[in-house]
Amino acid sequence: MIGRDKFLVLGMFVVLAATALAIRLLPAREPADSAASAPAAVRPVQPSAFGEFRGITLQLQSGHPSHPYEQFIDEIAATGANTVSFVVAGYQEDGSSSSIFVDLRKTPSDHRMLELLAHARQRGLRVVVMPIVLLENAREGEWRGKIAPESWDHWWDDYGSFLFHYAELAQSGGADVFIIGSELVSTEKFTERWRELIRKVRQRFHGRLCYSANWDHYRPIEWWDELDLVGMTTYYDLTGGDEPTVQRLKAAWEPLREDILKWQAGIDRPILFTEVGWPNQTTCAQYPWDYYRSPDKPDPTAQANCFDAFFDIWIDEPAVAGFLVWEWRNYPQQSTGPKDTSYVPTDKPAMDVIRRYFRMPDPRPVKNSPAVAADGRTDSASSATR
Repeated sequence: MIGRDKFLVLGMFVVLAATALAIRLLPAREPADSAASAPAAVRPVQPSAFGEFRGITLQLQSGHPSHPYEQFIDEIAATGANTVSFVVAGYQEDGSSSSIFVDLRKTPSDHRMLELLAHARQRGLRVVVMPIVLLENAREGEWRGKIAPESWDHWWDDYGSFLFHYAELAQSGGADVFIIGSELVSTEKFTERWRELIRKVRQRFHGRLCYSANWDHYRPIEWWDELDLVGMTTYYDLTGGDEPTVQRLKAAWEPLREDILKWQAGIDRPILFTEVGWPNQTTCAQYPWDYYRSPDKPDPTAQANCFDAFFDIWIDEPAVAGFLVWEWRNYPQQSTGPKDTSYVPTDKPAMDVIRRYFRMPDPRPVKNSPAVAADGRTDSASSATR
């Protein structure tokens, strides 16, 4: 019996490995009639309803079929959010690797992904799908913004296959927004590669497309005109080490807001803040991107103040399509509350702030013309109460 069990375990491992390899090697197949089905290369800008995407991110980090993602989606819906952002990872060995693979131990199956998309829709949530690249064994100083693969041609082929696969799943599951990449700084100079990739994604996904740029690297990108939404993170140093009072944080945001909006007016695309987050740490306002900075020094007041100042500055800005809070808990045993120093706002003062802003009514006067909803339909209720 013991020998038989070993063979069964080995067989299951082989099946999982083969499935993962098949996903990684999934060909970048074209539709049967690309010319007929492809949308225009550059689509006209669609205005966003006020606070159209008021969401929270859920990282999908387990492939176990019984992982309670539905519970976390329900919790997100209960906060007053109207959007959930699903983050799904593809992996490469390190920054020099040219291959991207899906690890089924850490990633839901395709069937499970479609179940989660359906559950979110049933809960009345809009859905954003954001595939990201993670480094399995990053060397010192490496992260996805610094990748330099040995073969760029091979990397783009693999990245395209990875992206097309999830674009098709997002389309099948009725997602509203598909984010084509996150903080891939070293790739952003390849303008024509990105333009070609975006056009192929449009053949597979017919909702709105976005790219999530690093907070300090959205200006150099020359292909924003191919997308529907400008995505950017919010990890600015807002205090330089001074006490993060709401007043000081708001004062820091004012010139940033003016600068971002001046730039955005020239791009003519609504902004989606794709990662709005601060770890519950004393250093969160100065080093919001570095959750290793003060892992033993929680400061729930500082975290809450960061959210309060951000939303106070941005919540009623018409040029902003929405906000995706980074991030929700994703394990039942995950610790939360004031002593937890992660980004997760659950059971912390920051969550009270987020709820308050997510549930605010639209402060803008009702216009005669109907708003344009996420799916392109006109709907006078699309900018209704949060």
